[in-house]
Amino acid sequence: MTDMAATGRPRAAVPWVRARLRASAGGALALALLVGVTAFLAAAVPRQTAAQEDAALRQAFARAQPEERTVTVTAPASHREVPEAGGDFLSPARLAETARALWDTARPPLVPDRQAAVYGLRNSGPVAVRGDGLPRPTGLHPQLTLHTRPQDDAARLRLVSGRMPSPDVRGTTVEAVVTTRTAEVMNLAVGSTFHFPDVTAARVTVRVSGLVAPRDPDADHWRTEPALLEPELRTVPATVPPPNQYWYFSALIDSGARAVLLRCNGGAMAYWHHPVRTAGLTAADVPALRSALAALSAGPDEAEVRDRSPVSGTDVTADELIALLEGFEEERRTSRSLALTAVTGVGASAAVVLVTAAVLTAAGRRPELVLLRARGASLTGIGFGLLGETAAVAVPAAAVGTGCALLWVPASRGALPVSLAAGAVVAAVACAALPVLAAAAHRRLRPDVRGDVATARPTRRRAVAEFTVVVLAVGGLAAVRRADTASGGTDPLAAAVPVLLAVVAALVLLRAYPLPLRTLARPAARSRGLVLPLALIRLGRAPAVSVLPLLAVLVGLTVSAFGGAVLTGVAESRARAALAEVGADARVEASDALPGGLADRVRRVPEVDGTAAVRIEYGQRPEGTGGPAFALVAVDPRSYARLAGRTGLDGGEPFPAGKLDRAPGTGPLPAVVSPGLAEALGDRGTAAVDTAGGRATVRAVAVRSETPAVTGEFAVVSAAALPVGRGGAPPRPTVLLVSGPGLDGRALADAVRRTADGLTVSLRSRQEAEYGAGPLREGTRRTQSAAAVAGAGYAALALLLWLLQSAAERRTALARLRAVGMNPRQGRALVWAETLPPAALGVLGAVVTALGAVALLRPAVDLTPLAFTARARAAGEETVRAALVTDAGALLWPSSGLLALACVVAAVQAWPGGACEEGGRLRKGERE
Repeated sequence: MTDMAATGRPRAAVPWVRARLRASAGGALALALLVGVTAFLAAAVPRQTAAQEDAALRQAFARAQPEERTVTVTAPASHREVPEAGGDFLSPARLAETARALWDTARPPLVPDRQAAVYGLRNSGPVAVRGDGLPRPTGLHPQLTLHTRPQDDAARLRLVSGRMPSPDVRGTTVEAVVTTRTAEVMNLAVGSTFHFPDVTAARVTVRVSGLVAPRDPDADHWRTEPALLEPELRTVPATVPPPNQYWYFSALIDSGARAVLLRCNGGAMAYWHHPVRTAGLTAADVPALRSALAALSAGPDEAEVRDRSPVSGTDVTADELIALLEGFEEERRTSRSLALTAVTGVGASAAVVLVTAAVLTAAGRRPELVLLRARGASLTGIGFGLLGETAAVAVPAAAVGTGCALLWVPASRGALPVSLAAGAVVAAVACAALPVLAAAAHRRLRPDVRGDVATARPTRRRAVAEFTVVVLAVGGLAAVRRADTASGGTDPLAAAVPVLLAVVAALVLLRAYPLPLRTLARPAARSRGLVLPLALIRLGRAPAVSVLPLLAVLVGLTVSAFGGAVLTGVAESRARAALAEVGADARVEASDALPGGLADRVRRVPEVDGTAAVRIEYGQRPEGTGGPAFALVAVDPRSYARLAGRTGLDGGEPFPAGKLDRAPGTGPLPAVVSPGLAEALGDRGTAAVDTAGGRATVRAVAVRSETPAVTGEFAVVSAAALPVGRGGAPPRPTVLLVSGPGLDGRALADAVRRTADGLTVSLRSRQEAEYGAGPLREGTRRTQSAAAVAGAGYAALALLLWLLQSAAERRTALARLRAVGMNPRQGRALVWAETLPPAALGVLGAVVTALGAVALLRPAVDLTPLAFTARARAAGEETVRAALVTDAGALLWPSSGLLALACVVAAVQAWPGGACEEGGRLRKGERE
């Protein structure tokens, strides 16, 4: 179209898109804000996930011990296989050639750090040495391992005193150097000697020729081999105290004297430690890294290393590194499955809100579109026109949201395509919703037909569609329920549980909603009041409620509740595991016996409300039953019962303190035993045990599944009934359990330190914090929290759109009623009675759906890898399985917020200002 100006020149018409955007600037701004926020969330989630996974992998490598990030090659050599005079036996040149063979064979992303590689020779097993001045804590001789000097010893160590060892073996004497720390602990100096018997029982003497110090004590060279830097005090496993301990240390000999290693029991062992470069690794490289490790440790690459190596019998191992990666991948799978569930729910809520906005826009512009169709406009033309309108707003908004996510959430390059695709999907949904809905609604010209919710009868086509959707959703839920014992992973069907449940609940609620309206309409018509009958009539004559806003409310609140269930389940499992590990709020433990007066000093610490001193003797085994090993726990029954009641570690029943009373020497000791021990004791119910005071017999009088002092199998007896031994004094306690939810850990540690040295203080709060440290766990927690907030936000937006859908018609009807005599109080009551039932219906249905989703997903979702670190799981420190736990706050607060929002909307709509003005116009006969 053109217009003629005064000059006679044609003037172009105002562009359609610009005119529409100017006419509805508020709606365009709201759509842009909605699309921008949604695109930001969609693009930020994959970047945040990739960033936290990379950070978790880096932290796993940083916290790992050197042997946990090292590929190790070993090759044994025995005096029976290699003659003692063999000149080239495991020479440094052959060791270096074997190292190069592994470097050349390893396939990326497995890249050994050549500069940090450590290789050499040592005796296969430690030998017991004797010498003047060597420490023997419990009478056991120290154990020694001889190592050849490192290949680049000048860069790794420096000579402090004496000289480097000679390469010659003079008779049966070999020279060695030790670190200054080893010399200090083992009472050695330059010139000191010690000896050990060889395989022929002849004496081999080791003379200390010098003392050395590491240039970098934290280097892998000093950490991959045990006791190379400083001696270790090791313990021989024993059934009863005291522990049998001995010192284990190492010494360095010259590679020229390596033949002496063949004289040790077990012969010599060649070793190559290859630390892996981890600086450039990302979480996306882990599958390829595991594949490369598998090929190198038990695959074709290992065979290639053996073929290239001049040393026979090489064996490549990377078990600890593989276990480290497996623990990381287990945590990542759990984190991804939870994130997928949250993203699926939030994404469905966002899509429903976008489509709902498009539905409301199409309904508001229906007269305009009908007029265009009457004037001959084609569906294609209308569709492209609406597409241009929405694209002019949605595409820039999605681009801005995606760009903000790329700038504000740093991540590796691998997450970029996913983020861009997510932002593009949001823009496509926002752009296509309005044109598609408008084209479908105006494909055929139909007269307007009122569809009252109370009287409308769904068509057969709609009934078939709803039934099909419900059957598919129920089938998916049943499949998830049957697969609840499957191995953990990223299961899209399990992630869609909240959406599937919400779809079923929305359809059921829409079908059930008209029933109470029809039931209450007749009794309300006979009542004397005006508000209730009128509200029911208006609710019954309202257009049939759309499934989209109700679905958004259901999904949003379900996602919010799921996020709360994840966070609560993780927190509660950590708290239970920490309590079971420590036994109380704090634990003070001694290797032998607690000093006198400790309990009185601890009770004076602020916030301490109780203590229980116990003696624990591990390694007991019921004789003649073949039962499991258990711990014998000697307690004061009264104080221990109070502690068990406070902690809740009483097996579900009060601790039977009265059953443990028994006069000394009058028969078997009454004991509260664990279920496994009770089954091992059988019908006889007694077992003989060896205690520190002498031999005794225990008799099971009660069974409890858990007890504060220990985990595993146990037998709790009265300390007063134990044998006293030769000294005449009862055995002293070894553990002090302290209760007090708000106790000061620092004050407790100070009180214990002032009492005696060598005591160990464990805090439940500290143990609980150690379970959950790590970027992956913290990132998952933030993701679930953000998903809960986003789900509640989209639910609130959907509810707001739902309530505002008929706001204009409600204000007009209210003005007309006031014009015929309805007072303001009745008008406000009518608005509230008309607004709150749909909102309450959606909120109530969302609560029920959320409870059902958590119950369905609880068996299928294992939060244990998320709640506990891989190290804690490998050590068996966790004693509970982390599962979803319904959080009342995550249900009540968003639900209350939605109801409050509905109340605010109702109050605003009932405000009399605009209605009075409309009523004045109606009284004058004005009509719009």
